[in-house]
Amino acid sequence: CWFRPRSRKSMLVQTPLTPPGLGADVVMPSINEDTPTTTSFEARALELLRLGDNARALELLEGADKFNIRLVNMLFTALIGTGVGVDAAAVRAQQACAAHGIAPNASIFNNILAALDKAGPPEAVLAWLAKMRAAVPVTTTAANIALKAHLQRRDFGAAAELLRSMMKRAAGADYPPPPNEMSFNTVISALGDAAQPERAESVLSTMIDAGFTASPVTFTATIAAFAKQSRPADAARVLKRMLAARLQPDTWCFNAVLSAYANAADPEGARATLANFEARAAEECPNAAPDLVSYNTLMLACARGGRPAEAEDAFQKLLARGLVPNEVSYSTAISAHARAGNAAAAQGWLDKMTAAGIAPDAVAFNAACSAHARLGDAAAAMRCVDAMRAAGVEPTASTHAILVNALVKAGQLDAASASLQALLVAGERLSAPTFNTLISAYGKAGRRPDAEAAFSAMLAANVRPSLVTYNALASVYALEGDIDAAEAAVHAASQRGFAPDRFTYAALFNACEALPARDRRRRAVPHVTALLSSRVELTERLRRSSARLLGDDSFAALLKSHRGSGGAATRAAPRPRASPSLRVDAPEFVPTGAEGAEGGGCSAGAAAEAGEDDGWTEVQTSRRGGRRGKAKPPPAAAASATIRKEKPPTPRTSTAPQPSAPSPVRLAGVPLTRSKSNRARLLELAQSVAAAEAGDAEGGSPASGDGQRGSMRSRSVSSNLADALTVPPAVPLTRSAASELAITLGDDMRLE
Repeated sequence: CWFRPRSRKSMLVQTPLTPPGLGADVVMPSINEDTPTTTSFEARALELLRLGDNARALELLEGADKFNIRLVNMLFTALIGTGVGVDAAAVRAQQACAAHGIAPNASIFNNILAALDKAGPPEAVLAWLAKMRAAVPVTTTAANIALKAHLQRRDFGAAAELLRSMMKRAAGADYPPPPNEMSFNTVISALGDAAQPERAESVLSTMIDAGFTASPVTFTATIAAFAKQSRPADAARVLKRMLAARLQPDTWCFNAVLSAYANAADPEGARATLANFEARAAEECPNAAPDLVSYNTLMLACARGGRPAEAEDAFQKLLARGLVPNEVSYSTAISAHARAGNAAAAQGWLDKMTAAGIAPDAVAFNAACSAHARLGDAAAAMRCVDAMRAAGVEPTASTHAILVNALVKAGQLDAASASLQALLVAGERLSAPTFNTLISAYGKAGRRPDAEAAFSAMLAANVRPSLVTYNALASVYALEGDIDAAEAAVHAASQRGFAPDRFTYAALFNACEALPARDRRRRAVPHVTALLSSRVELTERLRRSSARLLGDDSFAALLKSHRGSGGAATRAAPRPRASPSLRVDAPEFVPTGAEGAEGGGCSAGAAAEAGEDDGWTEVQTSRRGGRRGKAKPPPAAAASATIRKEKPPTPRTSTAPQPSAPSPVRLAGVPLTRSKSNRARLLELAQSVAAAEAGDAEGGSPASGDGQRGSMRSRSVSSNLADALTVPPAVPLTRSAASELAITLGDDMRLE
């Protein structure tokens, strides 16, 4: 671990796996040389804690005759480190304070909240925050942990309200505290996890427009949000926006962009990005060179793109740069050949891994086993699992899912069912894909009772069904034309918080098409309408099904009535993915990706666990977007995939994103030190008039206000880093960044 100072009174212990500002860990008090009450006893206790010897530290602290607030904090940290529950440790800390006449301060509560953030439910965090408010002023650190708790509960409205109130905090108010970079990073990261990258970028824009400094960590979190949704063009665009802001991307940032191409199965885009990464590191940023993760991610992109030879080439480049491959490197190479159906090559890479002195883990064995499963060679898959056990590696839930899939591929459904029953009796840990494969196979074989029995066994084993599970069930019913049962399965999915995806609608449409002609249109209209109103892409397959069910003219009229609604009707064109002949436009990068074949029914759903939509409602605003629903044509693809050295921008150069289609929400805010549009300049003029009137009313000097505004206008994106770190005070307006944040995250966009 490494230490990143948060204040003169405390230091935050963080893991190097998470960028600073994206998590909260237990606050460990530190002893500073300028603290007059420092004792050798305190220094010894702190040293034991830093060494991780919590038991000896606890023994030392429990023998102390006198306590101060720092020792109480150390006592709490030692108790947590020895396995004591957070609530019990908090009670002990409170008892120590009472016994020695010490008034608990903010550091005690920060420590408790940080521990609860790691180990407790979010409700406990919010309960302790209420206790803190009643005892001491709430710190920004505590408020950030509360933000994270709201977001963990998926209460985006509460998180928006808290962040908005932090931004609009009145001078001298005890609550809420002012926000810092971590406040925005927490929200951006959570929105990325919730599959809301557009809103994550809107928060980034709010942060900049309100005069706060967005660091590379903030931009990286936004890039990661798009990367998780397999949107490399948007990830590259945010990177270009970062470069325009005169910020230097680091290795984490470039790796986030690489992961976007890997998730989109786009080896060309990943390769071009890595080449740009290497060139930029050689010319401008030697401290931000590609690392092992970079090359492993390129290998993953090649593996997912079905190009095992290119994955091997990336492995050789890794070696040529003097990097040492790890378990992930070899497992990715194994997976590349497994996806291509080359079981012999996959086994060969497993042997190479062992010969290199790296013990294969469960991921490596599972990858090799899946190669045999794809070929339906259940016997070879079982031999691989036996070798896994012989190596001392316990099979995982994925291992069992692979074995069941191998039997299904071999057409041995009864054997697969018996294997699943044996796993249940043995109490093995299973996952949803294990059952999904069997449910899907039973559906294809027309064995509805067996599919329903597998689903019942899944629930009895306390395995949480996924959206793919319900899609598989709906497809089983669709094959029989049982629209009522298919709708019931979709309703059950919605009750568990899953929003329909394209496979859900494909199953419903299939069920409708199996109905008598007189009933098709009546039962299909609500589902087609729901599709056009949703955020699901209107793929060509869904379009054809809708036209068959409703008739060409009726569907065309319904489609026209939903244009501009922000639903599927406005996203009829599928987003490009990996295809050698298809190019996606992105600033500075020329990503290439392939559109996966449109699947339907349970087979496509069971093949890959699809991500679900959360059902948020979009709110349109014409603040900066021109006419609603009018998309600008995308610019032509660039001819090369290079990162050009940016020229210093003019003071009014915008760092806001320039999407190829109008964003449903565009934020603007205050203070208007970084406003980016003519309308923003008009608001700035209105603000100056309002400030002058307020100054006259209070007897203030207009000259001083003008001087301050002149200073604010002089700030630009080309300011050096030291100047950029100075955060100007927020000046509230009626249409402020804080109020527009509410538009982005507030009640109008609540979960259905």
